[in-house]
Amino acid sequence: MIRRLEQSHDHVIGYSLAGDVTEDEYTQAASELRDDIARHGKVRLLFRLKDLSLSSFFAALDDRFRFVNDHQDDIERVAVVSDDTGSGLLARAAKGLSGIEIETFPHDDESKAWAWLE
Repeated sequence: MIRRLEQSHDHVIGYSLAGDVTEDEYTQAASELRDDIARHGKVRLLFRLKDLSLSSFFAALDDRFRFVNDHQDDIERVAVVSDDTGSGLLARAAKGLSGIEIETFPHDDESKAWAWLE
């Protein structure tokens, strides 16, 4: 499931990804983000990953990094909040492939992730 986080405001937008993520959910979230980019110009994103199924985990990472790559001129920063070491490793790899600032944070430091995006 993908859901937009209540802390989202203006150009700082967060999503929670948990359990199974459907293609329809991803398409809806990507559409919302395109609208946010059209409205604000540049955005900063937070992705909270928790208890994703293995297949959803890899599909979500692929989709998310594809979206980030396609919109790298529109995205200033990405915070990945996860206690999973695989997410952190993939986020660090993506950091080297784009000009976007990408940082990882453990769940206990989510408030620091939001502050970093401001």
